[in-house]
Amino acid sequence: MDDGLARYRRWYRMLLRFYPRPYRERFAESMEQTFTDLFRERARAGFVLWIFVETFAGIVRERATDLVRFEVTRNSTGFFRLVKYAAIALAGLTVAGIITLMILARGTGDDLAGIVAPALLLTILSVVAAVVAAILQSSSERRQRKANNDLPS
Repeated sequence: MDDGLARYRRWYRMLLRFYPRPYRERFAESMEQTFTDLFRERARAGFVLWIFVETFAGIVRERATDLVRFEVTRNSTGFFRLVKYAAIALAGLTVAGIITLMILARGTGDDLAGIVAPALLLTILSVVAAVVAAILQSSSERRQRKANNDLPS
């Protein structure tokens, strides 16, 4: 049992190395301790697989968060432009889907409220996201222009 624990701890420690350094420095030790405690309580192969998969998902989340933070600080105007156009595209596709559904269901007597209501909510949220992104993009562009004008020639 202790031999298995030592092996799984080594593997878990190697997995934790994939977290971003600040996250790893802050949480790795306590994560290893929690892993050890839980392993002792529930020493099963399924548990080990589950905890490894969950940890891997956490690593992917942290890396994605770091990437977004980096992209926003490096090029916030481009990021907000991307969000704006993605939200507009999502709203447009959702409206097109609603219209298509209504045309296909015309005359059948089917109740589409269960489908159309969430789709309309998604459309409204997409439009709100597009408006917010457009405002933030405009603000970012103004800040960049001001920073460029303040540079000595």
